[in-house]
Amino acid sequence: MNRIMWICNTPLPEVRKELGIKISGESWLQGISNQLRKQENIELHYVFPQGKMQGLLKRQINGICFWGFYSNIGKGYELSEKRQQQIKKIVQEINPDIIHIFGTEFAHTLECVRSVSDKGKIVVSIQGLISELAKVYTQKIPITEMVLRLGDSENLWETKYNFYRRGINEKLVLKEVTNVIGRTAWDKRCVKKRNPNCRYFYCSETLRESFYEGTWDICKIKKHAIYISQANYPIKGFHVFLEALRDVLKCFSDTHVYVAGGKAFLETDDAYGKYINKLIKKYEIGNRITFLGVLSMEQVKEQLLQVHLTVMPSLLENSPNSIGEAMMLGTPVVAAAVGGIPSLVRNEEEALLYSGHSAKQLAKCIKRIFKSDDLALQLSANERSRAEKLYDREVNLEKLLKIYKVMGKREKCMEQVKKQREDYGNEERGYFSIIRSDWRGGWRGGNG
Repeated sequence: MNRIMWICNTPLPEVRKELGIKISGESWLQGISNQLRKQENIELHYVFPQGKMQGLLKRQINGICFWGFYSNIGKGYELSEKRQQQIKKIVQEINPDIIHIFGTEFAHTLECVRSVSDKGKIVVSIQGLISELAKVYTQKIPITEMVLRLGDSENLWETKYNFYRRGINEKLVLKEVTNVIGRTAWDKRCVKKRNPNCRYFYCSETLRESFYEGTWDICKIKKHAIYISQANYPIKGFHVFLEALRDVLKCFSDTHVYVAGGKAFLETDDAYGKYINKLIKKYEIGNRITFLGVLSMEQVKEQLLQVHLTVMPSLLENSPNSIGEAMMLGTPVVAAAVGGIPSLVRNEEEALLYSGHSAKQLAKCIKRIFKSDDLALQLSANERSRAEKLYDREVNLEKLLKIYKVMGKREKCMEQVKKQREDYGNEERGYFSIIRSDWRGGWRGGNG
């Protein structure tokens, strides 16, 4: 039996319900965790931060052992010796064969890495890279606007600095680990720049279950309707999109935009929200935008099947599942050619990509799809074909299990090395004989 310990930033929905933890939305980790819990030779432990109770929280639910360590996330970059000791205690109690950490953006990732002496049993999955996000956080926002908002409770300079500080911890994580799982050419370049000697494994993600059924049908859509998955902070590039929308409305005056997520950021002392409000009023487009609130998985799917296209105007992304979900359904995609997005979709074949955070280019891409049903149908068919391979559940599970197996071989190999050293006292002979026999197919064969 292999003990696999996951460390994730949020709990799965089933443990939220059990413990009364209020976090909106379903986790994208549901798909792969559902598959892993069915594996007879795997004992899955799911570790996550929680602010519900001091000390450790432990529950066994539906074949997974959940562990919650107390964490008041705060600004996200502040290290805590007490929290690190909690994580260390969990590691000691589980005694896992593999520790799989999802994400590098919070301080508890570095604390976990430092809680484990054998770094070879740790693998870190790259989600976004917060140190890279910090560099572009305020792009396309006028400097005058940023100065104007300095007095707000959540000003843009402060949030950018918060990302920068969290990025320092992230860089330390990537320097200290030996195994990394990524999904795009961009994240591989970033990881290798920080740690050229780490082993990089490629493994795509498994999407939420609902998106493996259903097909976008151009005969059943709301013409000139656009879906955006998130808009409440600058990285998502909603300010760029609003500039483009003004242009689109000149040709297609009935265009309507549906934005997932609430609009609380527009109604509070939030610097970005105030800037978005200013743009909406300036361009007189408030009646063309509907904020949908927090959506369930089924509601997101319903929106994607109803709209003409979906837009991702982000300043930087790695491998956004919101694009993957649209691809699986066949909803035409327009996106910024940033970060890892070009690894997911090929421009002019499976999506329309634009460069330079250009509102003018973004508007042009949207209008091209609105004007041509043939183009929309072509993109839809091509992206579905690509998504079926990219997000194949069985293939991705097999890849993940293979990564775990390669790491497991490494650990068994080191145990054999230690035993030979003890039995024969001949380090050189024992070490190199095992390297030749066991690592040739395992260690070297594991690279992405």
